[in-house]
Amino acid sequence: MPKLTIETGDDNEILRSISDSIKPSELKQYRSTAENMIKYIKDPDNGGVGLAAPQIGINKRLIAVSLMKDYEDEEYRTIAMINPEIIAHSEEISKDEEWCLSVPGEIGDVKRWTWIKVSFIDPEGRKYALKLENLAARIVQHEIDHLDGILFVDKAENIQHKK
Repeated sequence: MPKLTIETGDDNEILRSISDSIKPSELKQYRSTAENMIKYIKDPDNGGVGLAAPQIGINKRLIAVSLMKDYEDEEYRTIAMINPEIIAHSEEISKDEEWCLSVPGEIGDVKRWTWIKVSFIDPEGRKYALKLENLAARIVQHEIDHLDGILFVDKAENIQHKK
């Protein structure tokens, strides 16, 4: 697997840009990128539960996410979503701690919808819509923010510096 380099810094131009949609004709060329992103977040040494293409220097609407119920969940799937879009969400908001591979050393409380319905295309071109709750919904919202040039520190309260 090629080594992925994570873009960092809250003033990074790539991380602050709105990503372009992936056209049907481009699906094939991003399939291996999606696979590498999934492998990266499945590797416990990397410490991530989600990754967006801008974080590896690619301004395309592609994310890889671990659909976890909570951090003790060992039965979760990790999938790639191409052109993900939140098509419905709860009224209810919850606040929880977040951090990011692209803003190392920072942690803060972020308010997010408690459930979302997300539509997306998989790397093979199949269309899906999933209803996600709690941690899985939070992870997907965090990664979609990356596609829109938004970092968690833009929304976070009580930002702490961790070692």
